[in-house]
This record gives sequence, C-alpha cells and structure tokens, in this order.
Amino acid sequence: MTQPLRTVLYMPGSNARAIEKARSLDCDGIILDLEDAVAPDAKADARKLVAEALNQGGFGHRVMILRVNAVDTPWHD
Repeated sequence: MTQPLRTVLYMPGSNARAIEKARSLDCDGIILDLEDAVAPDAKADARKLVAEALNQGGFGHRVMILRVNAVDTPWHD
C-alpha cells in the first residue's frame, strides 16, 4: 500500500534557485510547475531548466511531479 503524501510543494519551473532549494526541503513531493507559475516569455527557458534539474536528480525520496500546460495552449508541445 502506498503511503499518502503529507507535504507537496509547488516550485516555479523558471526559478533555478527554488529548484535547487527543493533538493534540501523536508517534503514528500515536489511539483515543478511549467504552467501558471511561469510567464509566457519564460516558458522555453523553464522547460530547459526543469529538464536539466530532473536529469541531474538529487531530489532523494521525494515524488517528482511535472505540471505542464494544457493541450489546447501553444505551450503544451
């Protein structure tokens, strides 16, 4: 049986400092947000930053969730 998550934090995908800090926070899950937390003109850079962070790892036991834009938006692909 899977244990429920007690604390899940949203981190803007465009904020390198927040993503780095997320590696050390005492939480069960991290949501890297590419949707509402990222300005339209920063979305391309945010996608690269998040991809690099996820490939680098270092988030320990935390459940990692990626929040993307809706299918009907120009930023989904």
